[in-house]
Amino acid sequence: MLTYEIKDSQLDRVKPMDKDMVSEEIERIIFEFELLISQKTTLSTKKGSVHWHVKKPDEKGVLEITYWPKTARLWIDIHNNRQKDWNLAIIKPIADRFTKEFGGRVEHISE
Repeated sequence: MLTYEIKDSQLDRVKPMDKDMVSEEIERIIFEFELLISQKTTLSTKKGSVHWHVKKPDEKGVLEITYWPKTARLWIDIHNNRQKDWNLAIIKPIADRFTKEFGGRVEHISE
């Protein structure tokens, strides 16, 4: 799995009531990259998280984005069986765009 996490961001300063505003901003950035949200849910292991499956129109592969307000974490994953050229090419630029919006830095966690 390929994972990038946004570290040292301003998300730790987000008030609980503003979680929806952060989620809306994440979705705006997703659309900025001309991607589609195919699923929006909560991860059962991370109560209160917002988890998106993101796709490129007419392409296979999935980019997963998770925002967990409780821990002020935001990360992006591509599972090995869902890797395609488009999501491998876009994962770092979208992570960089999140740091532009929320501050912090991108850390490559796993590959």
